[in-house]
Amino acid sequence: MNKYQLKITSRELSIKPYFGFMPKIKAFALLSVLIFATVPFMGNWMNNHIRYTLYGIGAIMVFYAIYDFLFNVNVKFLFDKNAGVIYRINAPFLRQRLMTFEEMTIINVSGDPGCMEYAIGQKKKQFMKNYSISDTFTNSKKSNAREQEYVEQVLNPILEFVKSDHSS
Repeated sequence: MNKYQLKITSRELSIKPYFGFMPKIKAFALLSVLIFATVPFMGNWMNNHIRYTLYGIGAIMVFYAIYDFLFNVNVKFLFDKNAGVIYRINAPFLRQRLMTFEEMTIINVSGDPGCMEYAIGQKKKQFMKNYSISDTFTNSKKSNAREQEYVEQVLNPILEFVKSDHSS
């Protein structure tokens, strides 16, 4: 569950729900380096169409890795107990106020058939605007075990943190 980078202090809780993209980013970066390092030395036996196709695939992987690194991996949700507010921080770009603790609700969002993820949203607008805070879970045994672990180690601490604000 370290892939969520959950950190709890007495006044703040932070989670990076998309930090789990890091292995995919590293794999794409490695594959693109391999493509750009080996294709020039393939000699004359490779025709130009194949060479340019491989360069295109490598470029797409580089752009995908850069995009995910800048706009997904670094996204952090900060639950600030002092203000009772949840922020979405995309370092180093912006800090956006999403909602107060009282407005927050956790919902199950289903995208693809048989898939589900957890998201936070404002109580009266949760289906119009919500923010995913988990991986996608399916109905497989392995995914059910990952979901149970997520609920125990990430989701329940978030709910307890938000509830403890009301009692302080």
